[in-house]
Amino acid sequence: MDAAGEGIEVAHQPRLVTDDMVALRHAARAGIGIVQLPSLMVAEDLRAGVLEKILTAWTPPRGLIHAVYPSRCGLVPAVRLFLDALAADWGRLDDGG
Repeated sequence: MDAAGEGIEVAHQPRLVTDDMVALRHAARAGIGIVQLPSLMVAEDLRAGVLEKILTAWTPPRGLIHAVYPSRCGLVPAVRLFLDALAADWGRLDDGG
């Protein structure tokens, strides 16, 4: 969507199609094309100038994250702390901050 909330379609011809985010990052670094990756995954490349952010006014739809563990019963304290930290920080991480 654009700044006015209007939908925009861009015709494109993919050069590489994969669900492997590491492969997509390597392809972008090699100049193969444009990728959509989590900000956290490319933050260092953006800071170093290896990758460049484009379509700055566009943001992808927010996703979900699932934490899967056997049971709350007997949950190890370290796992509980991790889940709490993940819940508290997810928005910050998703925004690349």
